[in-house]
Amino acid sequence: MNNLETPVKQPVELEAPVAPRRRTILETRNLNVSYGEKAAICRVSMEIPEKQVTSIIGPSGCGKSTLLRTFNRMNDFIPSLKITGDVLYQDQDLYAPGVDPVGVRRHIGMVFQKPNPFPKSIYQNVAWGPKLNGVAGSGQNLDELVESSLRRAGLWGEVKDRLKETGLALSGGQQQRLCIARALAMQPAVLLMDEPCSALDPISTSRIEDLIDELKASYTIVIVTHNMQQAARVSDLTAFLEAGTLVEFQETEEVFTRPRERRTEEYVTGRFG
Repeated sequence: MNNLETPVKQPVELEAPVAPRRRTILETRNLNVSYGEKAAICRVSMEIPEKQVTSIIGPSGCGKSTLLRTFNRMNDFIPSLKITGDVLYQDQDLYAPGVDPVGVRRHIGMVFQKPNPFPKSIYQNVAWGPKLNGVAGSGQNLDELVESSLRRAGLWGEVKDRLKETGLALSGGQQQRLCIARALAMQPAVLLMDEPCSALDPISTSRIEDLIDELKASYTIVIVTHNMQQAARVSDLTAFLEAGTLVEFQETEEVFTRPRERRTEEYVTGRFG
């Protein structure tokens, strides 16, 4: 996986709608994903720029989470999965023979819909992955990594005197930020978020959204959301999927105020979905 860190080449011309050109870190080319005979993603080509927030929106069952999970091979756990086309990270095919999925997830982290801290201490929740994968050593270096990850997740001030307590004792919003800290501790370049606020109250949701805005200075973030207002607030770019097909992908302001496609306008204005 060392060659995952090679410089990005100039992106190729695509046939499907794509966002305005920036330095690309993730890309799909004519991507098709199916579960057995059921197609979930159909001929999706898109380029995701680094250190931006990209939202993926669309009605339930349109393939949003499936698309998100192709970026770090979380779909590999589904036996009936079939993928054709290309999924690229810094121009390397993530599904090429010999590519280690664990190594992929080292570079492309994920935060899930519901907070899922380990039944361990707050400290161990953050330290476990780096220790297991050799990202950090022990002692002082690991302590520093845990603290910096919790700081970046906006949680250090609330838990610095409770590091030995179980992460399960935290509130829902704190647990989600702990999961974000756990992902950041692996030092990824990309952070995927699958409806990270859907199980949270409005105050916790606001804190996560503020955190996303802060994190994009250092990370590429791709978020799936059903919340149109959230997509408008947090994202720089928005992709609209319908029935597994990429209908539109451009600047968020354009999607919500001047969409190019009629179906996009109907969806963001609440006429269906």
